[in-house]
Amino acid sequence: MLRLLFLILVLCVGCQKTRPYDQKQALRINIRSDPHTLDPRKARDLTDTTVMHMLFEGLTRTSKEGANELALASSVDVSEDGTQYSFVLRKSFWSNGDPVTAFDFAESWKTMLDPQFPTDTAYQLYAIKNAKKAKLGEVGLEQVGIRTPDPYTLIVTLEQPVPYFLNLLAMPSFFPIPSKVANANHNWALQLDAYVCNGPFVPEIWTCSEQLRIVKNPRYWQAKEVQLSRIDLLMMPSDTEIRMFEAGHLDWAGSPLSTVPPDAISDLKQSGQLHVGPFLATYFFRVNTAERVQDKKNPLSSSRLRKALALSLNRAEMIEHVLQGGQAPAKSLVPPEMGLSERGYFQDSQSEKARSFLVDALLELDLTLQTLEPIKISYPNSGRNATIAQAAQKQWEKTLGIRVELDAIESKVFFQRIGQKEFQIAVGDWTADFDDPINFLEIFKYKAAKTNNTNWENAKYIDLLNQSALCRDSKERKGLLREAEQILMEQMPIIPVFHLVLNYLQCEKLEGVALSPLGGIDFRWARLDSSSL
Repeated sequence: MLRLLFLILVLCVGCQKTRPYDQKQALRINIRSDPHTLDPRKARDLTDTTVMHMLFEGLTRTSKEGANELALASSVDVSEDGTQYSFVLRKSFWSNGDPVTAFDFAESWKTMLDPQFPTDTAYQLYAIKNAKKAKLGEVGLEQVGIRTPDPYTLIVTLEQPVPYFLNLLAMPSFFPIPSKVANANHNWALQLDAYVCNGPFVPEIWTCSEQLRIVKNPRYWQAKEVQLSRIDLLMMPSDTEIRMFEAGHLDWAGSPLSTVPPDAISDLKQSGQLHVGPFLATYFFRVNTAERVQDKKNPLSSSRLRKALALSLNRAEMIEHVLQGGQAPAKSLVPPEMGLSERGYFQDSQSEKARSFLVDALLELDLTLQTLEPIKISYPNSGRNATIAQAAQKQWEKTLGIRVELDAIESKVFFQRIGQKEFQIAVGDWTADFDDPINFLEIFKYKAAKTNNTNWENAKYIDLLNQSALCRDSKERKGLLREAEQILMEQMPIIPVFHLVLNYLQCEKLEGVALSPLGGIDFRWARLDSSSL
């Protein structure tokens, strides 16, 4: 943690000289807190990835309309068996004037797969042949399925066909790094005066916990299409954000980088300011299924108790009275829009069935309601997490008669405890990185995965996901994924609560923002209408 704080401090104190720009095309948005990194190989959360899409570009990207399209790849040829992709790169440049080459992509990907390189997202490259083995130290990096026969040709060989591979390439993990710069200065991504990127914007100033200013990159390959001269990424709580927006000091507020406070939604709806958009994301309770937690016997090791908790929740009531933002009750992990299950795998608010599961669970655990110790819900003490935890506490106490304690934790400590599995129930959510159900289901494939943290693993679940990876028939593949999700919902290592929507405020003069159901927000085509300024 101290090292992370030091690295952020290094970034914050280093800044380039400011330059003149068109004040009429200066945008102001809120990102709530500092990015963890400006290195695309280490980006891990929505704020990080959003900033990386401003500063970098990969082989593919999400278009204005939300579809996957080629970006730095001018063409791609796919082998008949679907395991080899040959990319030809277009001529483009880094912000320092160096050409972007296939070597830059290969260097970035192989560095991520080096066992010594610290990153939480290397698993996203495991579709590449021998990538996982390289990260585990079982084979050398030279055996990874990445070849660069010349500076503008990149050939990628996969372990097996991956129908969504081109979608994966739009993620920051697959962005290039300036290999020439990185090899000469390992701290290039920690010093703004040495920083090099290839996206529509470049960083100019970073004041810790206050502001990250990015400005138009004149060497971006589509610089003529970028209208904004700068974006000020400010850092403030959600309630302050709303006041700043209403005072005209912000041009965007709310999703996907922040949340509109529930107590403000009703008034914003009535005033017509609130925009609602689709979002492939699910909010859930993560449940620790271990036999013991922090040296105490854990009753949530019982799937019957987990199902009692899941079935007793009245999600519709929670959405209507607590959230109020147009969310949908979640009866599955995968959002219905992804086509696995439109109705989910259980009904909302099944009180009688929930109490029946509770009775069976208490018998299994040799406990009574009186001897069952309070169950603790942990959550980061920020945003709407507290109100959601409080609503669940009241419902579980009222419907099941169990005692529930709330555990509000500072955000950094919360995520440390989740990683160390020192919790019983914890709030969580997942946003799709790409439009395929596997993106949700794989996070709970292995209990050792950093995305899981429930101590749950199921051999049949793993087998079904492995079968789906080999299946070339889309209908049959969805059937395998649906069967896997059914197991997840039977075992309940997570309790789905609601599927998110994008709630946001946008100033009237702002045009051309590309907002994706994947939670991406792209300002490369945005502009401020000068006629209304």
